[in-house]
Amino acid sequence: MNGKKQIVVGDTTSHGGKVVSGSPSSTWGPSEMPIARKGDKVTRPKCAPHMFEIAEGYDGSLDFGSPIAVEGHKTTCGATLIASEQ
Repeated sequence: MNGKKQIVVGDTTSHGGKVVSGSPSSTWGPSEMPIARKGDKVTRPKCAPHMFEIAEGYDGSLDFGSPIAVEGHKTTCGATLIASEQ
């Protein structure tokens, strides 16, 4: 994925949110958290409706047809995804 870290459930966003949904079967990292994909959900506590989607994904790596989210990808509210481990 071009040297970028994968995003997993629990990772944060530049707007103070968190990734709250991910793959039902694929995990990553020492904590084996579900990987996040385009379309998975993120929270944004300061802005209603408080739930947004990951807007981008790496098309070169799919999980059940959904592109994998990596560090630097955006959400539908404009936040940037921040990887915590790997």
